[in-house]
Amino acid sequence: MNIAKIKDWALQLSLALIIFFGFLRPYVIEAFRIPTPSMERTMLVGDHLLVLKVEEGQQIPWTDRMEPPFHGFRGGVYNLLMPASGDPEVGEILVFRYPVTLDRDFVKRLVALPGDTVRVSNDTLYVNGKPQGEWSLCFQDPYEQSPLDEDWPGCIDGLHGRVADLAYWQIKEGCVSTRGGHTAYVVPGGHVFMMGDNRDHSSDSRVWGALPVDLVKGEALVTYWSWVPGHGLPKFDRIARLIR
Repeated sequence: MNIAKIKDWALQLSLALIIFFGFLRPYVIEAFRIPTPSMERTMLVGDHLLVLKVEEGQQIPWTDRMEPPFHGFRGGVYNLLMPASGDPEVGEILVFRYPVTLDRDFVKRLVALPGDTVRVSNDTLYVNGKPQGEWSLCFQDPYEQSPLDEDWPGCIDGLHGRVADLAYWQIKEGCVSTRGGHTAYVVPGGHVFMMGDNRDHSSDSRVWGALPVDLVKGEALVTYWSWVPGHGLPKFDRIARLIR
């Protein structure tokens, strides 16, 4: 290989890296790793996934510290955002900034939109009074059941002061009585309701409240790798698996 070919190869590689890290990764697509079992059995600990970010509109760097004097971008509470090509939809699995600690990322399923009423009773999710039986992938633990999945939001009085990051007052202020005599939570405007598929072992909107839409990073698309170092071989059967 002569010097000219080496220079051409190095230039092409440099341009590819600049495009990926300078544009694709911040604004289009990014890789994430699943560290907890809160989304089992849809996603397992050790799954590595690609997340489409462009649809939700990504944050513009540094605008959480200094907002430009003239702009037409949306957002502003946490940072300014690029224009979005779509809106989050019920059923999507989204990666988002954790509202309690913004430097952490969480992944959950979107189950309700602004204005929807949400309650959970006997391991069943009700949205606008209707049981959501289509979430067949949701995992119920018969041995370690959570009060969050037995009676929510009715259970939060008993959890006040005992559960970390519990948005007690936000949830209480959003509660209403339904025609059936149940207590339900109304998702406020500009927010969505997120839940883990491992319903008995998930810290989600039942704990820290509805998620501001501006914190959504993108939708999980595909698992490209799955392995927990020190725990056997990679799970080859999960490679190139579409996330649903």
